[in-house]
Amino acid sequence: MATYREIKGLKVPYLDADLPSASASTEEGGVWYNSTTGKLRAFVAFDTWATSAPVNTGRGELAGAGIQTAALAFGGIVTAAVANSEEYNGSGWAEGNDLNTARYNLGGCGTQTAAFAVAGYTPPTSADLVEQYDGSSWSETTDINTAGRVIGACGITTAALAGSRFIPPAYAANVEQWNGSAWSEVGDVNDARGSHGALAGTSTAALHISHAGPGVVASVESWDNSSWTEVGDVNTGRKGHASSGISTAAMCFNGYSPATANTEMWDGSSWTETTNMSSQRGFLGGATNAPISAALGFSGGDPTRSTSTEEFAHQILTYTPASWATGTALPTAVQQHGGAGTTDAALSFGGVNELAESFEWDGSAWGSETDLNIARGYTGGFGTQTAAICAPGLNDINATEEYNGSSWTAGGDITNDRRTEADMGTQTAGLIAGGLRNPGPGAVSAEAETYDGSSWTEVNDLNTARTSNEGFGTQTAGISVGGLTGGPNATRVANVEEYNGTSWAEVTDVPTANFNAAGAWGTQTAGGFAGGFPYTNTSFLYDGTNWTASANLNDGRDRAGCSTASPQSSALIFGGNSPGAVTTTEEFTGETVVAASVTSS
Repeated sequence: MATYREIKGLKVPYLDADLPSASASTEEGGVWYNSTTGKLRAFVAFDTWATSAPVNTGRGELAGAGIQTAALAFGGIVTAAVANSEEYNGSGWAEGNDLNTARYNLGGCGTQTAAFAVAGYTPPTSADLVEQYDGSSWSETTDINTAGRVIGACGITTAALAGSRFIPPAYAANVEQWNGSAWSEVGDVNDARGSHGALAGTSTAALHISHAGPGVVASVESWDNSSWTEVGDVNTGRKGHASSGISTAAMCFNGYSPATANTEMWDGSSWTETTNMSSQRGFLGGATNAPISAALGFSGGDPTRSTSTEEFAHQILTYTPASWATGTALPTAVQQHGGAGTTDAALSFGGVNELAESFEWDGSAWGSETDLNIARGYTGGFGTQTAAICAPGLNDINATEEYNGSSWTAGGDITNDRRTEADMGTQTAGLIAGGLRNPGPGAVSAEAETYDGSSWTEVNDLNTARTSNEGFGTQTAGISVGGLTGGPNATRVANVEEYNGTSWAEVTDVPTANFNAAGAWGTQTAGGFAGGFPYTNTSFLYDGTNWTASANLNDGRDRAGCSTASPQSSALIFGGNSPGAVTTTEEFTGETVVAASVTSS
């Protein structure tokens, strides 16, 4: 026989403190009583928009495709039509291959690896051309039958729908359907309107949401693969908005004329307002194939072009995306200098043109400290603020120096003099690899050496000789990232190698070939690097297997200093070339997750 507890369930937990922060939205509805406060507490889900990594090129009237964790942004207008295409991996945006034809007011649909760019405006005329993306490049495919702009699209590359459009001097009601080989005219919408960003669903079951025609209309029409039927109006008519979802569960968000950050949800019968986006900008892009529980809105704005990206979720967890924040500037502009330490206790030393100055960071400001014994530029460094190593450099051939938190003393000389190599480890267990041999122009090196606190020892070489590479990790678990190969046809590389204490092995390349990065930090299984030549602002995180794009630096730069001993979740980049030596300091904070809970009255 079932017990009372089996039938009725467990009692509400009676605790003298709150439960730890929830780790997943599946814990929604968890309830407990806090006897200390005398309050009933619970984890409750909310609709939220969270700011994520910005796009690289802010623009308006662009198109989008894909889902929240694998989206595509393409086309648009800055001051003129652009062809830029970018991919989003859920953390950051990376530049991809451009459209063949720059345009704006175009439609977009499909996935990140199979997308359509439909029609649009190629001043001074409207376009009928369609391009298809295969995950790598765009190619022209079958044109739609009627050229137009301010057009929307939904579906996938084997079954799509292109909505009504603007054909000067009037809006047109015609709609076209793609069956995988040809575009065919199908049933017209009841109200002719521009449909940029206004289509959601599939080629056989779609919604045409609000928009202009002329003026702003709130009406919504539903497509059943035969005809369009008017259904419930949105609460706020708008144009220049983005949409996602399916015909029975859709959403529209943001907009222009009227300017609104409003978000509305469709449940198959009516629209309900929910949490607004954090910033208003019309003519934005959206991940058109995303479900309403995971929508994505990006860029947009007229006339000011926004780079903002926002992710939608219904959850008890609040995600704060990774970001770089500007901190107190260095006292002296410097580049190609050494760095060490952590976000709360960093160290900057040396730099071109052969500087000896060193500075300590206390978490909020820089202070001058004892100079190096030998002024040097093109130097590297590693370790902590109280136990750092200054690697060789241009002007000193093979001498290293050790810092103890107050002064610099000579350390062991490296075996093979060099500069601009990858540096990693601690003052008593260090590792360097690659670099450019001194003196003069030198030669690109594959050589690696370890340091035991007093002397350097040659170990197995890198597989690929390079200079201007970056390193992070430890003496027995290190990483060499990117760099520049030698010879008259020197090229930048995306190559990454891991060291296991004995030998180097090639692993997953970084997404973008890079050299002279602004800095690298972390461990072999949780590291990151940012910046690069010339004045790059991108950053990437490594999990021991794969690289993902993260938040962009505010100021693109190369040849900077970095808190090399920082964990992946927190780092400091300072100084660098942007162009010319700069004093700028930026602090990285990784993504954080916090559970929302409510208290009974």
